[in-house]
Parts: sequence; C-alpha cells; structure tokens
Amino acid sequence: MSKVYNVGIAGLNHDHIWGLLKGWISQPNVRIVGIAESHEPLRERARKDFGVDKFYDTYEELLDGEKLDILQIACENSKHADITEYAASKGIDIIVEKPMAESYKSALRMFNAATKNKIKLMINWPTNWNLSIRKALETAKSGGIGRVFQFKYRAGHKGPKEIGCSIYFYSWLYDPERNGAGAYMDFCGYGAHMAGYLLGRPLSLLATGKNLVRDYIPAEDNAILVMEYDKAMAIAEATWSQIGPGPSENPVLYGTEGSIAVTGGGVILYLDEKEPQILPVEAPPPFARSAVSYFLHCVENDIMPEGLSSPELALQTQKILDLGLESMRLKKAIAVE
Repeated sequence: MSKVYNVGIAGLNHDHIWGLLKGWISQPNVRIVGIAESHEPLRERARKDFGVDKFYDTYEELLDGEKLDILQIACENSKHADITEYAASKGIDIIVEKPMAESYKSALRMFNAATKNKIKLMINWPTNWNLSIRKALETAKSGGIGRVFQFKYRAGHKGPKEIGCSIYFYSWLYDPERNGAGAYMDFCGYGAHMAGYLLGRPLSLLATGKNLVRDYIPAEDNAILVMEYDKAMAIAEATWSQIGPGPSENPVLYGTEGSIAVTGGGVILYLDEKEPQILPVEAPPPFARSAVSYFLHCVENDIMPEGLSSPELALQTQKILDLGLESMRLKKAIAVE
C-alpha cells in the first residue's frame, strides 16, 4: 500500500490556494490534516468546499500539533521565511506560492533553511504549468530560434480588488511591507523568472514603477523591469490597472533565426522567409501537469525540484526583484553581482 502523505496548509489568504487545495484533495494518497488560518470566513470556505475540519490560529500550533510530511504555504510574502525555517527544522518538505518572499534577505533564509535541514523546497510559479509557455521556452532553450536576444512578458489585470480578489488577499498585496512592493512584486517576477530560466543571470537591470491609476493603493500599480545580458535583453511588465486583455502574443521570444510567440491559438514559430508554424504542444506525463502533482512526485521519489521549479532559480528571481526595487529608488541601472 502506498504511503499517505499528511499535508498542512499555512494560510488561506493567498487566493491561489483554492486551486491548489483542489489539487491536493484530488490526490489519492494525500490527507489534509490541518490548516493554520485565523480568519473565520476563510476557514468556513475551506470547511464547506473541501471538508477540512481542523484549524489552528497560528502556523506554530499547526506544525507542533500535527505530524506533517508536506507544508503548503499560501499567505503574505513577509511570513514565508519564518514559516519555512520552522517547518524545515522539523524535516517537513515545503511548497510555497510565488514569489519566494518579500525580499532577497528572506528568500536566502528560506533557501539556507532548506539546505541545512535537507528538505525539499519548491516555489510555485503558475506559469510553469502553462503548456504553451513551456513549449515556447523549451523550443528556444534547445536552439529552435537560434541565439535568443530578447524576451518579453507582460502580466497583470485591472487590479486585485477590481477583479474580485478577497479582501484578505488584496489587503496584503497592497501593503509593501507584507508584499515587498505592489504590482511589481506581484507580476514582474513572472517575466524575471522565465528570463532567468532562458537566459541565466543578467549583468545589469533597470526598473521603474509608479502609481498611475489606482490612487487608493499605497504602492505602484504599474512597473517595468529591463534585464540586460551580454548579448540579450529581457523585459518584464506588471500592471494592476489594465482594462481589457493584454498582448495577443505573450510571451514573445526573439532569436537570430526566428521568433516564438504564445497566443490564444497556440505557440507560433516564425522562421525567416517561411510561413508561421503552429507548434504541437505535447501533454507532459501526469506528474508534470501541476504544482501539486509535481511536488508530490519529487517527495515520493526523493528528488529535488528542477528547472523552472528549482529553488535556485526562485532565489535568483528574488534577487533580481530586490535589485529592481533598488533601481527604482536610485533611478538608475544596477549591476547584478
């Protein structure tokens, strides 16, 4: 009989948790044994929608009161490091909803705690499981468009409150102390993460962010991060004020022998003097189709998360985001050491 994994949830105030809970509940060898969440409306939703009936006020009470195999963290970014250090000290494998933390300093604490205690740590970026984006990245990474010289990705919407996020979610998203910034921390990380996977660590970067529309938010609602490499550049855009859909081609990857664009109709490959091709997008094995299934696969097989899901890449992404905030503050380009 296969092992049943005891999973605990630290926080329900990151709205991504509801999709993640569906994933955990669907796994036949997983049992949700407890949730740390102090807000009763969020508890009630978990109780009603997922049948969870054991709650704790704090993550310490959860981690002390249950024998966990896996901890899912889905709370404000500023709590990630404290929770990770405490859980790692108990030998619990940890999956965290993006970004890694509110700062590079906190992210480094998490990485070091995981390394010291020899546990698995994965930061979930939802774009990792978008099959079209993965196809575009892998095609480019394998040389399908020659040497990549530019990458661009825009992420955002008209605002957390405006799209119906819960008040428990947007109240901390809007708080630079708890989030790390505003729309920049929420969305520029996606582009920085993919650029890091595709191109590695940049040599320098330049970022700007301002509150342009949502005056009630004490943080930037729009931001742009430009990363410079030896012979390439990458652009990550973020918005909390965009009306209507974003670019029809997103992300776009430009190479010396062609370009790749992800669209609503699939992945389009443009080669010089040839008709555009729609690339076939193959279904990955079942374990590689979602954050939950992939992390469970890593735990079951005692392997570290790799590629887009590696903690090393997540840590690099957090460093880039930190330096981008410094660039905003100083209003100049920053070298990446």
